[in-house]
Amino acid sequence: MKKIIFFLVICCIFLVSNAAHAYDLTKRHDIFTPAFQLIWQDFKELISTKKINFKGIDPSVAWVLNSNRFTTDDISLDSYYKIAQPISLSLKAKIQREIFEKFGETSQILDNIDWNTKGNNDILLYALFKKDVKFPKEFYILSSKQFNNSKDEYKFFGFNKENAKEFTSQVKPLFYAYDWDYAISIDTQSGDRIVLYRTDSKQNVYDLYSQIDKKAVNNIKLSDNDELIIPFISIDKQIEYKELQNRKINNTKFIIAKTIDDIKFNLDNKGAKLRNESALEAVEMSLRFPDKVRIFDFSKPFVLYMIEKDKSLPYFALRINNTDFLVK
Repeated sequence: MKKIIFFLVICCIFLVSNAAHAYDLTKRHDIFTPAFQLIWQDFKELISTKKINFKGIDPSVAWVLNSNRFTTDDISLDSYYKIAQPISLSLKAKIQREIFEKFGETSQILDNIDWNTKGNNDILLYALFKKDVKFPKEFYILSSKQFNNSKDEYKFFGFNKENAKEFTSQVKPLFYAYDWDYAISIDTQSGDRIVLYRTDSKQNVYDLYSQIDKKAVNNIKLSDNDELIIPFISIDKQIEYKELQNRKINNTKFIIAKTIDDIKFNLDNKGAKLRNESALEAVEMSLRFPDKVRIFDFSKPFVLYMIEKDKSLPYFALRINNTDFLVK
């Protein structure tokens, strides 16, 4: 029987001893977050442009945001909240009330906005995205082990060949091209899928997703000798896209005064949770604003995706290249 070993690990933003190079989530090559992308799309509509270009050379984060095709069509209405209005204390109260009514959530970022000295030339674009998905059957907790030859050991979950057949309806191999290039898909109770893609490519993680469909092979099934090894993952980061701030946007009178992208993500043997809250403060400078043997080993760099049921594009993506987001 062919043996499949699945082993998940996430890439990171900082240079560590076992990392090939430093990662910077603010470049958005190694992570995709839905809330800030929704804000970016709304901002493009606000200023009536297909792309947001800056005076001088565009920062890499702007290029990634402009090229992304993700829209509200790729997610369900019950998973997000968004709004764009002139900044005022009444807007803050409105957002706080409405996200609590919809999600039972309180904001982690609104206090970072200066609400007291703003006029109609200042607009806030805000979004909150929330997902909590469960696996139909909980995976087994495995022994702690190293990730990518790390010094320390980290927590893992999955299954071994003795209980692989328990998960045949939950885990689907997508393809196995080489021992450094393969992918699997895991179903959840809600119909969302979690896809793990083992690759050394440094390409933008969202663009990488298209390669999976091209390489996918029909009718690959889990065998009784297969194994699955996935690390527990925990991320709690707040990002500021400083390269976008205080720069003139071409053919407009707008600048971006502030950006906040708050990301909380956890993956364990029971499922995954994602909470993504984002804000963008835009200022219009003069005009008034109007209303072979398959070894699926994810102990090397890979990318994780989350996709809603019956949708074609992922709503979250993350490259894993070192142990910064792993759990001991």
